[in-house]
Amino acid sequence: MSSFISRKRIQLTIGTACSGAVIFMALFCQAKPKELTRIRAVVNGEPITQLEVDSALQTQVRIYLMGNKGQISRSKAERDIRAMDGKALKDIIDQKLILSEFKRLGGEIKGQYIDESIDKFIKDRFGGDKEKFASELKKSGMSIAQFREIQRDQIAVHALTSQNVKDDGVQFLTKKAKQDMYNEIKGQYTSEGRVKLRMLSIPKKTADRSMEQQKELVKSIRSKLVNGEDFASLAKEYSQDSFAGKGGYVGVIGKQTLNPGLTQFAYRLSRGEVSQPIDDGPFWRLMKSEGRIGQSVPSYEDLLDTVEERLRAKKFQERRDDWLKKLRRDANVRIYD
Repeated sequence: MSSFISRKRIQLTIGTACSGAVIFMALFCQAKPKELTRIRAVVNGEPITQLEVDSALQTQVRIYLMGNKGQISRSKAERDIRAMDGKALKDIIDQKLILSEFKRLGGEIKGQYIDESIDKFIKDRFGGDKEKFASELKKSGMSIAQFREIQRDQIAVHALTSQNVKDDGVQFLTKKAKQDMYNEIKGQYTSEGRVKLRMLSIPKKTADRSMEQQKELVKSIRSKLVNGEDFASLAKEYSQDSFAGKGGYVGVIGKQTLNPGLTQFAYRLSRGEVSQPIDDGPFWRLMKSEGRIGQSVPSYEDLLDTVEERLRAKKFQERRDDWLKKLRRDANVRIYD
């Protein structure tokens, strides 16, 4: 493939992954009013206003939502967008630095590469359906010209980043590094299993005891449990639910056994852990996990490819950060609170 940088003839390896640079979406930004003309930063004498940050953020969110429509939950979308919003200014500064360096080197993105990037986006996100892509693009409020400009900038950023952030071998893939990464991520791939649970229920109010007294009682019971007293004995003495006679033993529960709120708390507990008092309508609940049944942890060998992939990604990010620090040192960047 010929070089993008015609004047310097620097060979650049490009990728056509469509990941936006900085993004925003009014739907999820119920923020306090902002002074849109306020200058947020200056990069090599070029100001970045609040309006520019918001506009760039909004554009990336539109692309994100358009490319993931029907494939992600609303809660994940909200988490991702909040994360994007939190680093929007940094991202736009980084992009400006990279594009400025690309321009300084005489970089140029040929139209055919932009076409290839768009075709890949349509194939990956819309199964190659160009009409569906055009329809979603229109709904997002973007023109094809705007979308092409975004693709051009992303190719330039990816190309120059790939040239300057190289994998110089696998020396960092040491046995210790891989074991540490396995320990760090194995929980993400562990099947949940079912919780073996005990529960103790204290009414928030009785005929002869106030809510404050009952709240103090449940705190006192929890303190005893944390200090090693027997859950079953305390449940038989104090609990007022159908499990009290069995020492609070609920059994091995699945996700449908209790109401969603209690289930969520139960599945958060580690083996032997006693919950904080849980507000559950007319009751305070205390839970204790006695472990999991049917939980399985993938072996080191099963996750080895993922471990090495994560380590490579981590090393790439470290090298990219070092490169961007150098670009910042060589540039004139001022950030305003």
